[in-house]
Amino acid sequence: MEIWSHDGKLYEIVSMYSLPDDAWQYELTGLSGSPGTGPYLAVDIPDATPDGPFTPRAARHVVVHAGGGVVPWLILEKLIALLDSSGDLVDEDRDLSSEATALPLTLNVWSHGDRRFEVNQFHYGDADSWSYELYEVDSGSTENNYLDVRIPDASPEDGPFIPMLADHVTLTMHGRWTLPWPVFRCYVDAIQAAGDIVTPIGEKPAPADRP
Repeated sequence: MEIWSHDGKLYEIVSMYSLPDDAWQYELTGLSGSPGTGPYLAVDIPDATPDGPFTPRAARHVVVHAGGGVVPWLILEKLIALLDSSGDLVDEDRDLSSEATALPLTLNVWSHGDRRFEVNQFHYGDADSWSYELYEVDSGSTENNYLDVRIPDASPEDGPFIPMLADHVTLTMHGRWTLPWPVFRCYVDAIQAAGDIVTPIGEKPAPADRP
């Protein structure tokens, strides 16, 4: 178990074997809000040999449980770095080419098995932020489950979108949703490739290429 902090709030990360799921689980929960208010984010890595030592199945079988709430982008990056360093994401097929990570200003359709997902990006005027939304198409669910990464605009009244530094960026998980890790990972990779995640401290962010 580890406790991480960001902007005065605490987050607990627990790594454990989940017997009901026959999977190794990395679970992130918020400690600063009321119980049950989130955030809750868990990554389950199925065990290929549940009767013996843990053997992770290929990353295409890994799933993400998004249980609502807001996670700071820097905490999300720390969780992903922990997963990368664990050695549990085996045979991960990541395409980081510009063609694969590009997000045009239209709906982008991704597929994983027989499930389809869309990513939409737009300027969210009410929040003075650039927003990246990920949701499932024709899921059969009546619930409004989706992910929303918001990057606040450092100069909302003065022209082109200028992203604030990464410590202001957030991932909001709406509803309770289970989605494939490859889709979640591609979502994060595409946002990073867009150039809107500005991490250098003390440097003035450059205007992003926006209409």
